[in-house]
Amino acid sequence: MLRNTFIHIPGVGRRTELSLWREQILSWDDYLNDFHRVRLPGRKKDKIAAYIMDSRYHLARRNHRFFVQDFPKREIWRVYPEFKDSVAFLDIETTGLNITDEVTMVGVYDGSRVKTFVKGINLDEVERELSKYSLLVTYNGACFDLPFLKYHFCNVRLDQLHIDLRYPLKRLGYSGGLKQIERSLDILRSEETKNLSGFDAVRLWREYQRGSNESLKLLTEYNSEDIINLKKLMEFLYSRLKQELFGAFAAADKKG
Repeated sequence: MLRNTFIHIPGVGRRTELSLWREQILSWDDYLNDFHRVRLPGRKKDKIAAYIMDSRYHLARRNHRFFVQDFPKREIWRVYPEFKDSVAFLDIETTGLNITDEVTMVGVYDGSRVKTFVKGINLDEVERELSKYSLLVTYNGACFDLPFLKYHFCNVRLDQLHIDLRYPLKRLGYSGGLKQIERSLDILRSEETKNLSGFDAVRLWREYQRGSNESLKLLTEYNSEDIINLKKLMEFLYSRLKQELFGAFAAADKKG
């Protein structure tokens, strides 16, 4: 989808993008190869071509920061396939909802391997770990996970592309907490964790502090299922929104 996208280009909005698609300018390559067919004012036409060249250059070099600057947040889901080889599905556990509360655990899933960072064990390694990735995927991370990480880890780099699944899922009609959405999509959890909540995560951490290693094990499992399920939700979301987007294009094309 990224190579079919024009709305990250300054001065290009949804209407212009649809207009280009309607003219069968469906990708960056189409634009550059069929430049003569593009029906836009000359100066704007040239600026778009230059920005496409820049986009191709930076994508080839995996420079995610180039796309962070101008990509509309509503459409950031489009970058997923191009950056999924450098994705961190991310979820944190804390002792409360106030940003000054402790971060007790950070889970990172790269699509094949789970890494868990625990306060008092290896939590200080999370800054270096997150610096490896170009794309972060969270649920409600814009309001919770990322602000907590910025507050508690002064050297953490959070300049990645970020897909917060909460908002595009709501766009598809799925709202509420992560567990509620999982259930509505028949994404199952283990018997041990299926009834746990954020409040239980705090309880399990307190029990671990009092000496229960079993509570830490269960908390780790709970956090790991969070991040593994984020991948399932991301792939569901991408498929549905891509279908919706091209459906809008087809409708616009038919109407035109």
